[in-house]
Amino acid sequence: MPATSDSVKAIMLDVYRIPTVTAYNRLEPSQRTKNFDRSLKAEVRDALWMLTRQWQFGEFEGEDAGSPVTAQVVGEHTRPDRVGFPGGKVFPYDESIPLETKVEREPIRRNLFFSVQMARYFFKCLTKQSLLTDSNKNALITKYPITYSINNIDKLFFIDPNDTDGIQLLNAVINKMPDGFSIHMDIITPNGAITNFEQWLIDQGFSNADQGKFKQAATDFENWFKRNYSQPLDASDSCWLPSQLEYQFSIATPVALQQQKTLIADQYSQGHLDWYSFDLDTEKRLQLDPEPPDDPASVVENYVSFIPAPVSFKGMPNPRFWMMEDSKTDFGKIDTTPTGLLHLLLAEFGLIYSNDWFMLPYPLSINTIAEVKDMVVTDVFGQHILIRPAGRGTESQWQRWAMFRQTDKNDASFNTNIFYLAPALSQTLEGEPTEEVNFLRDEMANMVWAVETIVPSQAGKGVNGNEIALKELIVQDITPANDTVQIRYVLGTTVPNNWIPFVPVHMPGSDTEIRLQRAQMPGAKGASGVLLSEVPAPYFINEEEVPRSGILVQQSFQQARWLNGKNYLWIGRNKETGKGEGWSNLKFDQIEDIKRPEVKA
Repeated sequence: MPATSDSVKAIMLDVYRIPTVTAYNRLEPSQRTKNFDRSLKAEVRDALWMLTRQWQFGEFEGEDAGSPVTAQVVGEHTRPDRVGFPGGKVFPYDESIPLETKVEREPIRRNLFFSVQMARYFFKCLTKQSLLTDSNKNALITKYPITYSINNIDKLFFIDPNDTDGIQLLNAVINKMPDGFSIHMDIITPNGAITNFEQWLIDQGFSNADQGKFKQAATDFENWFKRNYSQPLDASDSCWLPSQLEYQFSIATPVALQQQKTLIADQYSQGHLDWYSFDLDTEKRLQLDPEPPDDPASVVENYVSFIPAPVSFKGMPNPRFWMMEDSKTDFGKIDTTPTGLLHLLLAEFGLIYSNDWFMLPYPLSINTIAEVKDMVVTDVFGQHILIRPAGRGTESQWQRWAMFRQTDKNDASFNTNIFYLAPALSQTLEGEPTEEVNFLRDEMANMVWAVETIVPSQAGKGVNGNEIALKELIVQDITPANDTVQIRYVLGTTVPNNWIPFVPVHMPGSDTEIRLQRAQMPGAKGASGVLLSEVPAPYFINEEEVPRSGILVQQSFQQARWLNGKNYLWIGRNKETGKGEGWSNLKFDQIEDIKRPEVKA
């Protein structure tokens, strides 16, 4: 850069000494009127530009298809009239009781809580009849004593010494209350022409008038029990399969039909019944004894006509260009990859084919098996289009697809088109589990353990099974014969009493397939709850029922209100995924060092 002379520098310095003022000009609109209605209309002066813009976006590329204006649907409805339980038992279907209650309910089993609760209400019934005198009360306590024991396990009803709540309840009512459960059993147990309770009234020498009052009190007591607890017709009427740890039942339409439709639910364990719980079994038949007479009205042809309504969803593109969208869903922000076909299909449906779908309501009554035969759609051009059910085309079997239909257990070729609207409960109140068993795999010991995490208390609720088992766990103190002994031989360790072993055994007639058999640790008292002790030995569980994740089986009280407004209370079970594998620390043939206390100098 050439050198700058002193004169030039002086001129440049003089320029910077001169102050300057910089000004900016802008245009501001000046309104000529106070009314902005016409301006807010955003009027377009050039209609040709609008048509050109619509042509540019392809709005004039229409197809030779009209929008539907009416649709006629023809369906066939049948109603199941029978329920089949395991073992070949078939009952008439009673719509006045929820199907879930019918399937899940179990008989009330005797415990101290029910004995006391039922005795208290029986006293109320006696008070209503002016019969609750001291002499009558003592006679009932003498006839129906509470025979529960804490220390003597040979007694008829045994309370675990670690069941604190049960022991407190026993101490509060012993020799003060009768056994209400025993009273109820005598009221419903016949003894010739009369019941056991009525025979006791005769043996006590009550007058005819007092016997009549006692009988009325017994009737009120029995009605209360039936009203509060939903019980099976017979104690053996159970859908629970212990070997599969789930419920199994079936429903069917009348036999008089051309083809009886039988739906089976062979893997129901989630506690909520719906259409997907059933599969069609065309080979199974349910016979009632006796069979009801033929009813021509068993099959009803249903014809309905509706105006199709376009399907809409949030973020759906509007059908016209100049319509403002809500922008609640941004399909452009879908995070996907070239292999994410599901995301790409969703975006393509939402952006291209979303306005090609219409919805038709098809009302159904509960407990109805519906089969849609045909549908005729009339468009704006007056054309009538016949639409067959999905899956009836000429494509290959693997290309067929359908939803909301019962799968045929014996034929998956979509030859059936039936849907069952199950009489499911919309909402159920479920109490805290009274019993819970955690089935888990122990690969180190090569067996399955059923851990009673919650065991039933005689006080009517569930208590922590681990805490009770830890109270009973006795740690042996090993004292060596002399000071020179440094090691000891351990034949085998043990586990808490609430860990029930299931060992693998061979299936009958097979050298490869196995199943799980309930066993017992040496010196253990066995299971404390109903889930593991209701089946006498040998008790087997299918090996595939206990996955690596384990399963949790719970038993609890459930309550719901049905369509007739009646409340139903029952004891049911459900099965859910467990918490993974476990380790029992069970070891055999071990050599261990003897730990000696440190001696301080």
